[in-house]
Amino acid sequence: MASFAFALPILPGQEGIVRRMGEAVSEDLRAEYEESRRKLGIIEEKVWVQRTPIGQSIIVYWETEDPQRTLRDMAASQDEFDMKFRELIKNSAPTMNLTGEQPISNELLFEWPAR
Repeated sequence: MASFAFALPILPGQEGIVRRMGEAVSEDLRAEYEESRRKLGIIEEKVWVQRTPIGQSIIVYWETEDPQRTLRDMAASQDEFDMKFRELIKNSAPTMNLTGEQPISNELLFEWPAR
């Protein structure tokens, strides 16, 4: 299982939309969210909003077999929740192109397991 993290800047004025989606996932849309993540092969997901002097970002952490495939599957999904999620990303944090072969390019600099 791969661990995968990425950050997406939130456009100015869009934090409220991002927060409302987070609340909906925790409450009203919980069943749809869980089904979406199971279909996509995500076994763990954590999402934070990080505030910095230059703006806010969404920080996402996943555990999944193949993160790039998961992103491509999310881009192609006709699941209603996934379509809402794509719309949220497009309008609030449009720095990710889910349709590319490698939607997010990142590089692990180091890791430290406390075992």
